[in-house]
Amino acid sequence: MLLLRSRTRQLLASTRLSWHCSRSCCSVSSCKFPSFKLGTSISNTILKRDASSLATEPFTRLVQSLKSTNQTCTIIESSCGGLISSSLMSVPGSSAVYFGGTVAYNTRMSGKLLCGDEELHKSLLSGPSVNSDDDKLLDEHSDLSEGARKYIKSKLHWTREVAIKYCQHVNTDFAIAEGGATGPTFRPKGLINGFAVLALAGRDKDGHVAILGQKIIRSTHAIREENMRFFADSAAELCLETLGHSHVSVRETNDTNAMISLEACRLLLDRSSHLRNNADVIQKFNADPNAMHVVVRGTDEVLFSNPTELALPTLSTIVDDGTIHEEALNHRTFLGRLGPAQTPIYAIFLHKDTTYNKGGYFATTRSHAPMLGPLHNELALTASAYVNWQKSHRYCHICGSALEYVHGGTCAKCTNADGKQHFHWPRQDPSIIVLVTNPDSTHALLARSPRHPSSMYTAIAGFVEAGETFESATCREVHEEVGVTIDRNSIRYIASQPWPFPRSCMIGMRACTLEGLPSIHIDPNEIVDAKWFEKEIVYQAAQDSDSMGAVLDRSVVEEKQKSGEWTGKLLVPSKGVLARTLIESWLEGI
Repeated sequence: MLLLRSRTRQLLASTRLSWHCSRSCCSVSSCKFPSFKLGTSISNTILKRDASSLATEPFTRLVQSLKSTNQTCTIIESSCGGLISSSLMSVPGSSAVYFGGTVAYNTRMSGKLLCGDEELHKSLLSGPSVNSDDDKLLDEHSDLSEGARKYIKSKLHWTREVAIKYCQHVNTDFAIAEGGATGPTFRPKGLINGFAVLALAGRDKDGHVAILGQKIIRSTHAIREENMRFFADSAAELCLETLGHSHVSVRETNDTNAMISLEACRLLLDRSSHLRNNADVIQKFNADPNAMHVVVRGTDEVLFSNPTELALPTLSTIVDDGTIHEEALNHRTFLGRLGPAQTPIYAIFLHKDTTYNKGGYFATTRSHAPMLGPLHNELALTASAYVNWQKSHRYCHICGSALEYVHGGTCAKCTNADGKQHFHWPRQDPSIIVLVTNPDSTHALLARSPRHPSSMYTAIAGFVEAGETFESATCREVHEEVGVTIDRNSIRYIASQPWPFPRSCMIGMRACTLEGLPSIHIDPNEIVDAKWFEKEIVYQAAQDSDSMGAVLDRSVVEEKQKSGEWTGKLLVPSKGVLARTLIESWLEGI
């Protein structure tokens, strides 16, 4: 384990940074990314952390950011000697975002380590080609000797080439490359302090890999371990800077079908509840040709663009389609606004036999929404909640009069003639879902529902009854469904999730048995089977499930089994489902 020798020395040290953005969206002079100037103090970039931990704060934040956007990375490093990889792996949950990496310390001898890419190895050995961007970076370091300048230029070439190739070969969203010299001795004359070159490659919205940016980092000393630590943390910060500049953009798929690509899954839906009863504002939103739409067919299907994104056609696209009835356009439900432009977004509800001719495909929300990023998942579930509510609430339960929908479709008002109007809003029924483990946390109790594929096992769930606490409901449901008594004092809340099928809100819990692995006695009216599973078995099931896609869809699993692509015996719910969140928390030891 690598330790910094002195917090005082760390705070007194300084570094020189230079940055060049290679994104096509901007030039160097007008770049939207931060500019790093010579002489930046290292104390401005060092974050508070436990000096004995590899999982420094930049890496903890990096894993959280990648998980929140369902993105992945790989790493190729040289002078950091594996510290970037080990720091990332030290963060609980990193297995969801990190595919592995390589340490290539000697370029001449490391050909077979470079993804077996002989062309890449030859390119690295041949040295850098003429590159004006490299010269711009180096021109900011006028104090470098000619030998040091040439050596750093070789690292600019090395990191750029390997970052692109690793991103392509490993098929990740990002690839981080590092190359440099940490000290205490240096090969080129005139180089007396450590330096590193960092490069970040990533994919654009069309899947093409390019360099997102490069940094030259120069330390003021030649203390090997301190430089390794600083360069590793700087690599994490480089990734965070890029993630932090996600934005909403429009992707044109063809001249007649404008689809919205929401790349910033970390953006939240602004529900704009304070505007719903403002008739003038809602009328303006209704007429906005750029307003986006979650298209719901029937009560359980939404329109997808691809497995991880909804198709969100604009109003003008929907009108041009011609197959959507005017009634559906007049009864859209206002969901809120998105992005810096505050673009209105609606749910539009179609009959289950409706065809849509402007691209995309319909898939069931229950089984396919978990494959979406956080924002798209929220949009799909919110739209589904409103359509189920409107379909099941046609009449006032107080006076029996027909209901009409107001406030952008988010509220129902009865239409009785006596002037006594009653208002109704959507409701959610609380349900608990709990992952039960033994006190030693070596096994988890998973059950199979009759509606799931035959190999799918998940956490135990049930409704909270009238007058019942979440804790009491947890104890009762576990005992009723599998005949196991849990330790009430061990119950702890993990997370929640809307589940509008038709109107539940799932409350996620973890709990332990009183002791050991008690016998299971299932209620056959509720579940088909239940078993205790070892952690290693569940971990493998999670890996298998991730490789298969929408495993909650029975047809997807059956197709994989029929083709021989999957021959295992256990699957768990997809990421994005609360049951999987509970399972992941157990696997990660949280």
